[in-house]
Amino acid sequence: MNITSEQLEQEKKYLKKTLKVIQSLIDQSDSTIQYRMNSINELKRYIWENNAVLDDMEIATGMYHVNTDVGYTNESIRQFQKLKKSLMNPYFGRVDFENDGDTSAIYIGINGIMKDLDFYVFDWRSPVASLFYNYGIGKASYEAPSGQIDGKLTLKRQYKIVGNKIERCFDSDINIDDEYLQEILSNSSSDKMTNIVNTIQREQNEIIRNITDRFLIVQGIAGSGKTSVALHRIAYLLYKEKNLTSNNVLIFSPNDVFSEYISDVLPGLGEDNVLQSTFSDFASSYIKDYKEIESFTAFLERFYKDGKVDEESFKVTKYKLSDEFKSYLDNYIEKLRLSIHFSKGIIINNKEITKEELNRLLIDRFSRFPFLKRIDSISEYLCDLNHISYKKYGKKLSEKLRDLLNDDLNIMSIYSKILSSEDFKTNAGIISFSSFQAGRVLKYEDLLPVMYLYFELNGYPNGNAIRHIIIDEAQDYSLLQFHMLKKIFHKASFTILGDIHQTINPYYIYNNLNEINSIFDNNGRYIELTKTYRSSEEIIDFTNHILGINNACSVRRSNSIPVVFRDVEREQAIEQLVIDINQMKENGMKRIAIITKNNAETIDLYESLKEQFSSINLIDGDGKKEISDLVILPSYVSKGLEFDGVIAYSDKKHVYQEKDRYLFYVVCTRAQHSLTVYNQKKLVLQREK
Repeated sequence: MNITSEQLEQEKKYLKKTLKVIQSLIDQSDSTIQYRMNSINELKRYIWENNAVLDDMEIATGMYHVNTDVGYTNESIRQFQKLKKSLMNPYFGRVDFENDGDTSAIYIGINGIMKDLDFYVFDWRSPVASLFYNYGIGKASYEAPSGQIDGKLTLKRQYKIVGNKIERCFDSDINIDDEYLQEILSNSSSDKMTNIVNTIQREQNEIIRNITDRFLIVQGIAGSGKTSVALHRIAYLLYKEKNLTSNNVLIFSPNDVFSEYISDVLPGLGEDNVLQSTFSDFASSYIKDYKEIESFTAFLERFYKDGKVDEESFKVTKYKLSDEFKSYLDNYIEKLRLSIHFSKGIIINNKEITKEELNRLLIDRFSRFPFLKRIDSISEYLCDLNHISYKKYGKKLSEKLRDLLNDDLNIMSIYSKILSSEDFKTNAGIISFSSFQAGRVLKYEDLLPVMYLYFELNGYPNGNAIRHIIIDEAQDYSLLQFHMLKKIFHKASFTILGDIHQTINPYYIYNNLNEINSIFDNNGRYIELTKTYRSSEEIIDFTNHILGINNACSVRRSNSIPVVFRDVEREQAIEQLVIDINQMKENGMKRIAIITKNNAETIDLYESLKEQFSSINLIDGDGKKEISDLVILPSYVSKGLEFDGVIAYSDKKHVYQEKDRYLFYVVCTRAQHSLTVYNQKKLVLQREK
């Protein structure tokens, strides 16, 4: 609802007043920074010029003060930069809250603005700002440090301020289809994800501000804002939790392309980017026996490259990634722990240590340690007992002790023995014996069991520095992966987000993401997000048909652009693609993606299309990161991304089959406004029962 001209004039006056306050804070901050920098330089110059006459304690004290002042100065610079951003867009919302007969006008922005104990703008993460996200006109409350504050909202107003001028100002209610939300949804996508701080919905806000549950598991349909919610949750936790910094938070991303795509969100919210890693990169810091560890993306490429996998190979890979194989490994490890012992004694400095004594140390004295750590502990003990330098001889003695055991404890040897066993053959349901080939690359399906054996026998690393973990695309992680991460980061809280309908790992599928809760002893909270803000009604109707589902509620209004189908031979494909791309551009699609089924198709089409479109950018399975307004990429790299228009391409020899339906769903749900599907008009996909 538009406001009156008188109300608009009042808003302009308040904006002018707020901008004046911000400018004064900027000037004050600038002076403070200059003063501190001059003081730092003076102190450094003094230490340098008097280095010869100052003792070590005086120099150390001086450098301590320098480092402390540098820390304060850096924080002042961060605040200065926030103020500069606020000068262009100080706030986006306002609520008038009546409590005990008094009404307060509460303005809400990305950064809080306060001067002389007067609040001009409240940070969107402050307790009182939750009123803006959670309530419409009427009764309302929020949790303050002193307890719940009850009252009622008498006004809810939204602003669009650009270049420190009010472009739009209107009153609104909690209605999710409100005018401002629809305006934002109609905008073109960008090459980087942006913050949604001015349109956070109530169900999203509840996840963002949840500090009660240590473990959150979020099932959200495509386009429901899962990743945005996770990033805003990080910003909220950094604001709320004492001593939590960006170095204490780790995000597990599906690939490097996605990491680059989300890299602007936290800085846009005034926070530093947190630590990020793919699971394969994380694993490579512990598994050192291989030059390369296969990424999840490369693992998928092997499956989808030819459209089919040998039945025996499929069974082996599926069993390796299964929960049943984890149970088998547990039993194997337990039997190994019970059976392993020293079969011989050892002589050190002409002194015999009997096998009985070695076994006593192994089974009793150092039993609290992981098994292979016991060997090192025994080695250190024997060095001390015999007055030998552990630093110099400990490693060699540990190796000698391992040779005296009745079994080989080399992780790769153990794993190879397991795969070549009759038990593995029977459990996997295969005809021939499997084998493990040591080489340059450790395959993804071998990575997880090898990691598990390594950690169980060597001990889990200490991840205490990480206090919060974000795992995106959780449906692509097995329970074994969650188990290992929980053991490594045993003091951290977890936010886990995924969608079972976007499962692209053909070997491991959840019936429900709440199954992950078993890793946390069922102490986690499971939440579902069922509204999608990404795609038009037409695209949602089509993508629902792919999986035979009907649980995706589209918030975006219909744009009357139907899903287009093409039946094109490879020889005519380039010509038709050029026509479709140009048509999308004419229809206002700014960012367009051609998403192929596999990497081979991506490269093949790119080589032909780059002659027609010099600006087209290749994002291949190897993880090239750049995203532009026209890109071509394989299906399994597209997860988490979104585009104005999508061309879902597959040639007639490699159309999406029933087994590929989740992958096809992922591809089509990348589209916001326009979707064109090649060679898939007569769907072979069947509805779920």
